[in-house]
Amino acid sequence: MEIDPVVEVRRATQQLSRRLRAERPVDGLSSTKLAVLAQLLDYGPRTSGELARHGRSTPQALTRSIDGLVRDGMVERQQAENDKRQHMLTITATGRAQLAKEAAPKDVWLDAAMTELLTPAERQVLTVAAGLMRRLADFDEGRG
Repeated sequence: MEIDPVVEVRRATQQLSRRLRAERPVDGLSSTKLAVLAQLLDYGPRTSGELARHGRSTPQALTRSIDGLVRDGMVERQQAENDKRQHMLTITATGRAQLAKEAAPKDVWLDAAMTELLTPAERQVLTVAAGLMRRLADFDEGRG
């Protein structure tokens, strides 16, 4: 039986994602808030519309999460210079610190698993694969 690479990558990604979610702090942020913070960290200041498009959501669906992040000092909201109807959202130092706190237990688990189970060469291959997976995650069909 031939292995379908698409199915293998999807299943492995889902399985690892579930395992990493199991390492989330009990009192951690919601997945929506984490996604907003991660986007702002990775891509820089954005409007709620840009965050929604990238996350395949709607600005209205993100309103509560964004308001909570602003209230908690993790995101700063400023009026956009080119369109006064828009607000630019930026991650703050507090938001960066919270992301790091949320990631720490996941990183500890992943580091232990990689050290225990993988050879140095396999860890290097996995690091290259991580870059490829980022490229796949950023792909928007029809837009390249």
